[in-house]
Parts: sequence; C-alpha cells; structure tokens
Amino acid sequence: MSELRYNYLWDTWSVIAPERERRPHDYPVHAYMSTVPPEKCPFEPGKERITPHEIFAIREPGTEPDSPGWKVRVIPNKYPALRIEAPPERKGTCIYDRVGGFGAHEIVIETPDHYKTFYNFSQKEVELVLTTYRERIKSLSGDKRISYILVFKNYGRDAGASISHSHSQIIATPQIPEKVERVIEQSRRYYATKRRCYLCDEINLELNLMDRIVYENEEIVVYCPFASLFPFQMRITPKRHRASFQESTDEEIKLIADALRQALKRLYKALVNPPYNFFIHTKPPERERADRPNYFKGMESFFHWYIEIIPRISIPAGFEFGSGYYINPTSPETAAKFLREVVL
Repeated sequence: MSELRYNYLWDTWSVIAPERERRPHDYPVHAYMSTVPPEKCPFEPGKERITPHEIFAIREPGTEPDSPGWKVRVIPNKYPALRIEAPPERKGTCIYDRVGGFGAHEIVIETPDHYKTFYNFSQKEVELVLTTYRERIKSLSGDKRISYILVFKNYGRDAGASISHSHSQIIATPQIPEKVERVIEQSRRYYATKRRCYLCDEINLELNLMDRIVYENEEIVVYCPFASLFPFQMRITPKRHRASFQESTDEEIKLIADALRQALKRLYKALVNPPYNFFIHTKPPERERADRPNYFKGMESFFHWYIEIIPRISIPAGFEFGSGYYINPTSPETAAKFLREVVL
C-alpha cells in the first residue's frame, strides 16, 4: 500500500509508492561522460587568462594567480544570474515587485584534471573543495548587502550542468531564499514547542533505527530521509548540533569529506553514474531585518546545517507541479539498503 509521509523540514508531503517501487537497475542509465575535449574546455590549466580573474584559489606554493599550479580555483561566472555591481533597489509597478539583480555568482573549478569527478576524487581533493566552500561563504558573508549564500553542484546535463569539467557554483542573494526560509521557520517552530533541534532529534532516531542509515563516521551521518521526495535522496549532516557549515574546523572538514565521498561513490556504483544535484543549507549571516527584528534570535540553537543529495533519475510531472507533493517510487528504506550494501 502507498503511504503519504510528511517531510517536516521542507513542510510538504511525499507519496511513497511501493506498487511502483523501483530498484537501481530499473532506472534508465544516465551515464555522464565528458564530451568536450580538454583543448576546448575553458577550465583547463593553462587557460586561466581566458576566464574571469580568479577570486580565490588553493595553489602550489610559489604559483601566481591566473596561472597553472592551482588545485581548486574560484572565478566569477562569465554569464552570472546575479551581479555584485547591480543595485539592490526595490521597485514596484502596481501589484508587481522588483529588486535589482544584485548578488554574486561564482564557479568553483574543483580539479585541474578534466576527466576527474567527485565520484573518483581522493579524500584530500574533496577536503580542498569543501575548504573552498567554507572560505567563500565566510568571505561573501562580509558583504552586508548579502543575506544568503547557497553552495550547489549540478552533475550531468539532466541535472543542469552545461560544462563537463568538474565544478560547482555559489550564488549569494540579497534575500533568504524561500526554501531556506521555510527550513528555518520549521526548525524554529519545532524548537519553540520542544526546546530541541529538529534535525538533532531526527538524527538520533535514525541512528537508533538504522533502517535508513547509509554511512556514518565519528561525527557525520549519511541517511535517506524518512519522507524522501526523490528516489535515493540522501542527507549528510553532523551528529552533534552545528548551525553553520562555514564554522567547520579543518578536522570536521575531513570527516564531512569522508561522508560526502562515501555517499557519492555509493550512488555512482548503485545507479551507474547518475546525474545529481547537491546543495548546502547553512545558517545565514546575521542581518538587520526591519520586518522581523528577532529573526536571528536563538538560531544557533535550532538551526542545523546539512547537505542534500538529489539524484536526477525521476522526473517531477503534473502531479508534483500541481500539488507540491512528490511521488517517490523507491522507499528510503529500500534505497538506504542498496546504498549501504554497495561494495566499494
């Protein structure tokens, strides 16, 4: 029998449909291989001068900016969704509101190797990418006009990637995005009722049950959420309460890298190199809000950062767009079992 499960954090419902249940081999293979040769790729070492000037890089000692020798490199997006130069002015025309296209849009080139992906990065390579995310969130948070910084990765054309060289993106916005705002409000509501963090309670329950756990190390857990909206969806989050990814220590970065690497390697093996998105939801930088003067009060206690991984192996259709509910044809218990039992 199908059942509806409430996704508390995102405040919506998923329909877990066992009658339509699919195993990994039931999904079409979306193997994503590079089709652009290195000589035509703008992210290759030696082509630094044809990209926008780098904002940040982790480099070999003694190498100069905008030259070879980098391990991870961050540049402005050449075709940005938002621009730091745009004025964040509000305008209105009758019932329609507009805000100038202010923000930041950066590309994180994760490796100089054209053919490497997160699936086969070394532990150290993943650590360097996560360290870059941490440092860029910290830096962008220094601009008082910025209210939120979202780190995300699109892997594969079906997940929105237009360049095959391994990269991720960072977009900073003058408002807190609606989905993040919803997670904050749900977390606040739970804390107001129970004086406990929602995700801390969820993690403790999942670790007791073990049905949906994919992987864990000393500090980080990977699991398929109880009300997963998408098949083989995974959440990566600290076992102990942590509000800000950007406050992670170097030792914590190592453990997060281990968990992320395990999750993506298992996904690669189970689903034969599927396209996916992942993103980091972390505590926003604290800003004055005229509409909500106490908005950030207590957020360190009730907000808990996490990484969400969403394989793009099913397509939302009319029901999902019309209702806001999601039909998931693979239960999180089944997905977790397959991912947990993958031989690496």
